[in-house]
Amino acid sequence: MATAKHYWAWQRKDWGNWNLSNIHASDQLEKSVRTVSKIQTLSSQLSTKDKNNIKAKLLEEETIHTSAIEGKILDRDSVRSSISRRLGIASDHIKQAKNRSIDGIIETLLDATEGYESPLTYNRLCRWQSSLFPTGRDEYGYPIETGCYRTSNEDMKVVSLIGNREVTHYIAPPSDTVPVEMDTFISWFNHTAKKPSYIRAAIATYWFVSIHPFDDGNGRLCRAVADMAIAQAEDTGLRLYSFSSTLRASAPLMKEYYNLLEACQRGEKTLNDWVIFFLEVVEQAAHDASVLLFDINKKTAFWDKCRIRETVLNERQIKFLNVVLDQGSSFVGNIQRKRYHKINKHVSEETIKRDLQDLLKKDVIISIQTVGRNAGYQLNPEWFET
Repeated sequence: MATAKHYWAWQRKDWGNWNLSNIHASDQLEKSVRTVSKIQTLSSQLSTKDKNNIKAKLLEEETIHTSAIEGKILDRDSVRSSISRRLGIASDHIKQAKNRSIDGIIETLLDATEGYESPLTYNRLCRWQSSLFPTGRDEYGYPIETGCYRTSNEDMKVVSLIGNREVTHYIAPPSDTVPVEMDTFISWFNHTAKKPSYIRAAIATYWFVSIHPFDDGNGRLCRAVADMAIAQAEDTGLRLYSFSSTLRASAPLMKEYYNLLEACQRGEKTLNDWVIFFLEVVEQAAHDASVLLFDINKKTAFWDKCRIRETVLNERQIKFLNVVLDQGSSFVGNIQRKRYHKINKHVSEETIKRDLQDLLKKDVIISIQTVGRNAGYQLNPEWFET
């Protein structure tokens, strides 16, 4: 294993000649595949409307978090508005003015997944990168090269500041070698698409980000490449989980992502270590999504039961129940008057009491505590049975 100073990944003999016999990840691969299979089964039970909603929700999360990993904080309402326009989904959110950079990352993510059957090309990658920077400037207003590979003669460094000291984490291949490096990568990516797998997706992510082919946007683009490779492995353009949001949800996981990437690029860790980590994130992301899909199926079952029983509810009750059902597994505690009032403001105490008693009478909720103003209820479990 290489440990020499400045002995970067692309300077080693195994660079681009990945020996899969050195990848020992079968146990983790099996776990990942099993967890993804679970959410594929859950998604098959969704209506077309629910599939579109879950697609929009996960696209929103991936857009926000893949950008945040690179330090770019996006306005959530603007992201939702852009997704609603792009997918033709009605939205209750205030319409936001178009934001070209947000539209760009959404277009890139959609093209990577929905267009997974089309080959990866130089022009496609350049289109993705230029869409991230529609003004030709980065987030700080500095001009950058867009729509082409980087050409600067200066070292492409990944650095951070510790106090007043600049620390170099990685130096990418010289710009004059990038076209050949990327030709090799693209050829490999398209050739191996005949036998797609999560292991291939892990290698593609590591390889692309280590080449660092563009002046800026490489982190977001490497995760778009990962999305495309995962879509190929699953043979579907429907996004069922968010890799980036799972990373950002856990500080230890995010730290491991950066540390392991750097250690592999320095030769202190092996590609096998990176592949296993990547598969672990896929498993965790799929698990997180399974909770969301389970909650959506529960909500569908609830309203189906409501229709079957011909239960008549008023607008306030429907609004409140939708909020509780949308929170799903994250809903903690009981249904109480205070919570009902928070959702239905400007409603009297007497009306709240009457609405909750009506839900109780119709078996929509069941009583947990029965002490006056502290009376608590939960949704009737029978209403989730299919």
